[in-house]
Amino acid sequence: MMHAGVGRGRRVAGTKRKRGMGMAGTKAGGGTGTQAGGARELVAIAELADMLWQLGAESTDVPVDVAPYLDGLGAIARHIQRMKPLDAGSRELAARHYYAGVIAGACGDDSAIARGVSDSLVKQSGGASRPAARCFAVLARTGRRHGRVFAAQSGDRVLV
Repeated sequence: MMHAGVGRGRRVAGTKRKRGMGMAGTKAGGGTGTQAGGARELVAIAELADMLWQLGAESTDVPVDVAPYLDGLGAIARHIQRMKPLDAGSRELAARHYYAGVIAGACGDDSAIARGVSDSLVKQSGGASRPAARCFAVLARTGRRHGRVFAAQSGDRVLV
């Protein structure tokens, strides 16, 4: 069960094809050509949902129930959409900060992937307003906490 437009099987608006995004395989930056299926869908959250879905489908030894995590991603997406100081571009950047936090929490702050994503986001968010930067920091901390919880509950499996 997936909510708030996150997860697998969403169709690209105005077409008959399903969305196939790959933020994990692309740079974490603007202009990557990755677009969300709906006008309000956040690409980074949808990509994280896809990774969770795949992890649940591929777990053969100990099954991982990813439904609660997918529901949680829907709640995070709604929370980001409601954040007052953020415009559309800043909301996507906020979602990327959450994504980076989850990766850092699940893989460890010192992992190469976590540092790479984090460094890229620092460059992108350099011109953000102070209230937006505060939102980014809160979401990154929340993502880090959620990533640690996921890693602990799933036997320290890595998302990427």
